Amino acid sequence: MIQTTIQIQGLNQLNGFLTRLPTKLVDEISKESEQFMKDVRKSAKLRAPRDTRELANSIVIYNQGKNNWVLEVQSPYGKYQEEGFTPHWIHTDMITGSNKFSQIYGGKSGFIFVSKSTPFVKPAFEHNISKLSQRISKSTKDAINKSRGNR
Repeated sequence: MIQTTIQIQGLNQLNGFLTRLPTKLVDEISKESEQFMKDVRKSAKLRAPRDTRELANSIVIYNQGKNNWVLEVQSPYGKYQEEGFTPHWIHTDMITGSNKFSQIYGGKSGFIFVSKSTPFVKPAFEHNISKLSQRISKSTKDAINKSRGNR
């Protein structure tokens, strides 16, 4: 009778690697996602109309859930500036509040014609999206290296 013996070396290391990889991958991709959103926020803030700076200052990012990053424009007129609106006249008597726009135009008699929207979030995403595949590739490489124990 012929007997063959096969010995596998490194099986414990392989099991350890396969156990660590998913956790490390999630951590690395989450870090890169956060950095991507910070870059988009910075770009959107630079592109936002500067009449009052209120719009740019209202752009925030936050983590909603474990790995769900959200960019939000908290200013109520951000949506109209991004998506557009019907050109219209605003009577200055209707301008109230304590924001910079109200300080500049409030209290004056007359009308202001509002006709131009300036998208700022979508162009910021378009500018940064080309770098996303490189970021994911880098984070995957980093996760593999950390799972091996190289870092």
